Amino acid sequence: MPRATDGPRRERVLVLLDATGARGHDAALAAYVDALVRGLDGELVVACRPDDAEHYRLLAPAAAIEVGPAALRWRGIRMLWRQLALPRIARRHDVDAVHSPRPPVPLLIARPRVVTVHSMRCFDRSTPGERGDALRRAAARTAVRTADEVVALHSSIAAALESTLGFAARDVLVSPPADDLERFAAAHRVAYRAAAAVVPAESGPITLPVLDEPATDPQPGGTAPAH
Repeated sequence: MPRATDGPRRERVLVLLDATGARGHDAALAAYVDALVRGLDGELVVACRPDDAEHYRLLAPAAAIEVGPAALRWRGIRMLWRQLALPRIARRHDVDAVHSPRPPVPLLIARPRVVTVHSMRCFDRSTPGERGDALRRAAARTAVRTADEVVALHSSIAAALESTLGFAARDVLVSPPADDLERFAAAHRVAYRAAAAVVPAESGPITLPVLDEPATDPQPGGTAPAH
């Protein structure tokens, strides 16, 4: 999927990555964020919980690490902190964009947003809905509608975004697998530059490199295999 931007030229796009909920019970999400931090290193400001700070410092010695309060282990506190504290961090570091590695996204922020969608299972009507699924559906809808760029881990998720939410699959950046770290990082740089409307100062407009089709998704609409 070709991508190009027409905005002002800068040497580097600096992105605030919200990793406050990454290292919990979701191993696939943790692996995805770890790959981002390793692959982009000094291009990131990583917001995380105190217990995770050393982990991210070891993965990305050149990244700026913003450590939140210990109470971020609670989901409700993370949701509030995301809305109130992330905007201050974004202004302090003058970031070009904010990346939510999964919904929800910060709403009270005046920076371009990038969101990654890992799964569309919460929209599966074949099983009885639960309150948690309703919250995830609302978060996903809001994230996709407000994000400047949407990343998916598999083409089946991009197709599900179109059929379920009406978000054109051609506008979704399907990420290469994280074990191909160079292409994985390059694809996310494209998403960040497109969201921030900036292009490299030296190379001119940037386009997404030709990507091979990711590995077959074992479960339609599900999460791509973790790497």
